[in-house]
Amino acid sequence: APAPAAPQQQQPAAQPAAPPPAAAPAQPAALTQEQKYILATVGSLQQRVCGAMQKKMAEDVGKKLQSLTDKLNGNQVSADVCAQLAQWCQAMERNDVAAAGHIQTALTSSVWDEHGTWLQATKRMVDQAKKM
Repeated sequence: APAPAAPQQQQPAAQPAAPPPAAAPAQPAALTQEQKYILATVGSLQQRVCGAMQKKMAEDVGKKLQSLTDKLNGNQVSADVCAQLAQWCQAMERNDVAAAGHIQTALTSSVWDEHGTWLQATKRMVDQAKKM
């Protein structure tokens, strides 16, 4: 028992007050700026776009987006997918639904098996945005 306790006591003292950026990916609880941006933007887009959807579809989109939130919080979304998702958010924010649709289609063809649940939600959001 004493052996595991010693490293735990030393860790806080060894770490600087502001950990270097390289340390962030090692801590699953710590979201990157990009991941925080994606979560915040998807949330605001959801409110804007889903408000115009039928209630049942809006609720379904909300449930599917929870999968994205869970995966981002669990550090289960690759940096490449996050980069594309950030581009999708930017396109949606500027109402460039054509660009958002292309990014969504590219993600669907490359990572559907892993992320199909929340990708369905992003597709519905693009489809709804086209009608607005």
